[in-house]
Amino acid sequence: MNQIAIGDSSGWTVIDGQSVAAPCRRAAPFFQFGSGDLSQERLEITLAGTPAQISTTLRTLQKVTLRALAYARGEYAYPQYIRFQQVASGSYYYAQILTAHLEENPAGYRDHQKGSLVVTLHYTRPNYFDGDQVELPLTGRAGSDVTGGINIKNHTDADANDGSTLLIKAANALTDLPAPLRIELLNNNGAGNGWNRILIGLYHHPTFTGEDPFFCQANDMTGGTQYVNAGAINGYYRTFTFTTATFASFLSYAVPSNEIDDLDGRTYRPILNLYNSHAYNDLHMRLRLMFGSYVLHVGDAVFCDPNYDYILFPPVQLPPNQLLREVDPNYVSIEVQGLREGGAAATISSDQLQMFPIENALIFDQFFTCAPNDKLIYDAHRGLSVIRYGGSTEAVSHIRQGGPLLLYPGENTRLFFVMYNTANNLFITHTAQVRAYYRPRVSVL
Repeated sequence: MNQIAIGDSSGWTVIDGQSVAAPCRRAAPFFQFGSGDLSQERLEITLAGTPAQISTTLRTLQKVTLRALAYARGEYAYPQYIRFQQVASGSYYYAQILTAHLEENPAGYRDHQKGSLVVTLHYTRPNYFDGDQVELPLTGRAGSDVTGGINIKNHTDADANDGSTLLIKAANALTDLPAPLRIELLNNNGAGNGWNRILIGLYHHPTFTGEDPFFCQANDMTGGTQYVNAGAINGYYRTFTFTTATFASFLSYAVPSNEIDDLDGRTYRPILNLYNSHAYNDLHMRLRLMFGSYVLHVGDAVFCDPNYDYILFPPVQLPPNQLLREVDPNYVSIEVQGLREGGAAATISSDQLQMFPIENALIFDQFFTCAPNDKLIYDAHRGLSVIRYGGSTEAVSHIRQGGPLLLYPGENTRLFFVMYNTANNLFITHTAQVRAYYRPRVSVL
């Protein structure tokens, strides 16, 4: 071990190896590895110097243990770590101190006065070590392997400039265990174009890197009447009219077998985007999965709030149920059904049905709008998310549901973004700038 230090980002005390200073002489870690979430370990620290120097270092070590407890209570800003460096000029790896206490032998006070002391730091840590933060190259419609920020558009369709997802190539992320991601999402729209709700999803796969299975545009749908309009996603929308007090299908999409295979049996939240608002206070919808005329799954009904121009359906597994996966699964049709409680007529317009991955996903509901030049920052390593206002101040301004977002070893990762404005509408010309980082995670140093 080239160096061992203890502390946090506000300051480090080197206790072993390169740059160690009196009274710290050496530190010996006694690692415990297992299959649980936490590991209980000890670190033996040898001190040699003047009694005053030893007292100062003991106070520093005790301060670390107290700060770890204060951080757990939300009373100190930074987690405490034992930091390891294996080789000179190499990467650092961090073991977060969750709980800790110091111990010395009963006669230690005599050794202290003679200028030497051995103390033992007993601590509990998560059962992994996280490395330094590394920026990830991102690939999207605006470029390949981009660092420093890449632009996305608030929808995905056939236009080469319209993409709301970003790819992290497997070769660009090296980690032994699923590694925590940090996402920075900058609202770079003009004045007045703020966001109230933000969704971030993640799909990972060892070989597949495409987008098509996740998006069904109006020209892929069956039912209703199709219209051409440049203001719609992919330039089309469909209008559906039904009159019923019992659920009836009005929209259908037959997912091709190769795309069902790429959806990989994961769990998705279907999102129906409404091209026009509706004004019904008794409208309900649900989703069915069909194989020919056979019903495979019927989802729970949802109330379609007229104040929202999108419908979030309950999660579904695609393809449904367990298969051998020795060949491609058969196609599945997705049907959207609707009714009005009183049986009156309803007219719905839609330009997209999205399969939003939710096994690794986040929903942010704002207390305050994420306005232009504001940045949403989510850090899975810290388990925190904030809005940075105008690039200068930050605040907790949202309720975060879901997570954590993790980067899986040896797999391609696709990030999905959806931003809803203050009118609860998917404004498709909105843009954002994205940067992503990860911390390599290992189980053994």
